[in-house]
Amino acid sequence: MLLQLLLITMLLNPFRPCEGSPTFQEEYRSGSFVPEVIETSLGRRIVAPDTPYVAAAGRNALYFIDTRFDPETAQHIKLQIEKASVPQPDEYIAIDEIEATAEIKNSVTGETTFVFDPVYARLLFARGINRHNPDIQLPEYEPAGDWLVVYDLDDIVNRKGVRKG
Repeated sequence: MLLQLLLITMLLNPFRPCEGSPTFQEEYRSGSFVPEVIETSLGRRIVAPDTPYVAAAGRNALYFIDTRFDPETAQHIKLQIEKASVPQPDEYIAIDEIEATAEIKNSVTGETTFVFDPVYARLLFARGINRHNPDIQLPEYEPAGDWLVVYDLDDIVNRKGVRKG
């Protein structure tokens, strides 16, 4: 559910750098690129390449960030996406439907480990916020389309193998 929400809401990025078509790091979008797959306590997961322009956006998907952004802004976007879509043991996302904000908390200690940028919280969690607070009426966006590439993890593992993560 969270991944769907992420994909739907990230299409219209709040920090558009300019008009025109987005550009992507094509070397990672080509058919010859085989992403790394790791085995975690939560199952197999894809690992994003070491670039600020590609984020892990779920168990088997990479989200491509517009390369017209400067690297620092792209890294900020990547962090928001990955924190929302890559679960960690003993962590959960706490959404405040009144303030329309979100943070990640440790379920054992109750400590806040990450606070989402408020603009991204309103995008990433709009559906849940609207459901629990219909008066707020945050916009909910369409699926990510070309920004997202989904991979067949079984095929990757058969060709390349998997490592422990």
